[in-house]
Amino acid sequence: MKNIAEKNAQTIPVDAWFLGTLLIAFFRCMLGAWMIVNGLNHLLGLWGLPFIYPQPLGTLHLSNTMLVIMIETGLFDYVKVAELLVGLCLVFNRFVPLALVIALPLGLVVFYNSIVLNLRYERLLSFYMAVWCTYMNVILLFAYIKYYIPMLQFKAPVGKLEDLALLKNIFSDGEDKKG
Repeated sequence: MKNIAEKNAQTIPVDAWFLGTLLIAFFRCMLGAWMIVNGLNHLLGLWGLPFIYPQPLGTLHLSNTMLVIMIETGLFDYVKVAELLVGLCLVFNRFVPLALVIALPLGLVVFYNSIVLNLRYERLLSFYMAVWCTYMNVILLFAYIKYYIPMLQFKAPVGKLEDLALLKNIFSDGEDKKG
């Protein structure tokens, strides 16, 4: 007689779709964790706590200038808060399409600073995280493409005041919606 575990056992097919879904989940969590750590690192210093790691200020002059100006003007604080919020959304799988759109310009600036301003083009095909955050972000944007298609209307009419009623749907499960 089979035991209860054998009776209730389900086999999960390990096919390309399953492996792709795992890879997307890994990229989402990895990008989110990276953004949480980087956002928190800066904010801990603002709160008088020790940094996780010292903030790099760029190897070459242009990179250093860009980072120092962002810090001195306070823009860096906003960037790091956005990174933290985006990271939390990605890790906890909430508002992921929106978080990915917010993350893209953040990641592109990191990419530009790390590769272009520091003249490190050899890192384009490496596992350097500043490069991979952009690669993962773009891959994830394509994975969530169905959420962006409605925005890609060539000529879109202006919404109506009644459209605000649609806000009640933002906390529903994305799979419940038709489309």
